[in-house]
Amino acid sequence: MNLIEFGKKIFGNLICYKKLYLYGIIKINKMKYSILFLIPIIIFFESCKIGTNETLKDERINQNLKTEIEKLDKEILKAVSTNDTELLKTIMSEQLIEESKGNLNQIIEHAGEIITSSEYQILNQFYVKNSTEGINNTIQSFDGKLNDYIIQYKALNKDIFVSLLIPKGESSEDFVITNIYGKYSEGWKLNIIQFGRYKVEGETAPELYMRAKDEYSKGNLIDAANIIYVSSQIAKPSGVYWTYKLENERKDFEEKIIKEANEKYSFPLTIQEVETKPQILTIYPKATEEGFFPMIEYLTKIDLKDTIATKSENDQIHNIIGKTFKGIDKNKKYIFYRAFSEISETKPISSYGFVKTIEE
Repeated sequence: MNLIEFGKKIFGNLICYKKLYLYGIIKINKMKYSILFLIPIIIFFESCKIGTNETLKDERINQNLKTEIEKLDKEILKAVSTNDTELLKTIMSEQLIEESKGNLNQIIEHAGEIITSSEYQILNQFYVKNSTEGINNTIQSFDGKLNDYIIQYKALNKDIFVSLLIPKGESSEDFVITNIYGKYSEGWKLNIIQFGRYKVEGETAPELYMRAKDEYSKGNLIDAANIIYVSSQIAKPSGVYWTYKLENERKDFEEKIIKEANEKYSFPLTIQEVETKPQILTIYPKATEEGFFPMIEYLTKIDLKDTIATKSENDQIHNIIGKTFKGIDKNKKYIFYRAFSEISETKPISSYGFVKTIEE
């Protein structure tokens, strides 16, 4: 079983051009816009054991225990940011070492591209005291806030400590590290560790969901679709272990958007207002250093070597794009376009790109 997903793209490949199943074929190469799930040890199984537990959160946790865990958290970030596999092994439980055997060096190398410092801030911490080992734990962050979440896992130990950290650094502050420790006879050891995308453009999945609902209420279906899809890609910052309280509601809204988009738009969509009749193939959110913006790919009859005619056609498309897709040319800095002269799934094809700055 493959335990590790490397470089999972934040806007993963979704659809063929024939349907707006939301946003087309996504191509993102920058590590900064990746989701990286690290060492998801498979311990989240249904347990036949029955037991009870008590959970203490944040300031209710004894300071001496928090200080003990702080040392381990810092060592983990140090190990990752310096690619020190041997240091990380000293903190890992024997089971985690066994599960990651043969992959650890590659894991650390990939994570180290994002985590470049041992500095962090604490999102939340939980100390769980179980009556027995091997039972399922469910931790709730519920503070009555939009970003409330649940963490679920199988407790390998009676004493469990969950530490959720936001790494500091230009390229890592939108990520969260989930460290789940168990108390062994020799001390605290790491049972589960995951790195996941927590925010995009400073917003969590629930926050993006709310923004998508706002765009939808304005009739901006494409913007709502792009935003809700981005939210879906960061809805599980710790993989199977993390579920937002609003996740079912968010997923229902996403399904609604998909259905409406597919009913309203049939791709390829011919732009009748442009004399050359280009066909829109797909629309999707493109990640850039400045955020994500709409990428519109279309099929043209013009020879791409004729850059003057190609640019003229693109100018015409851009001038009417807001009429075709309401709101797509509002409240954003750019729209990206890519023209294709043919479609092929079996061979490389040429394309020509444009970037249009939106003038409000």
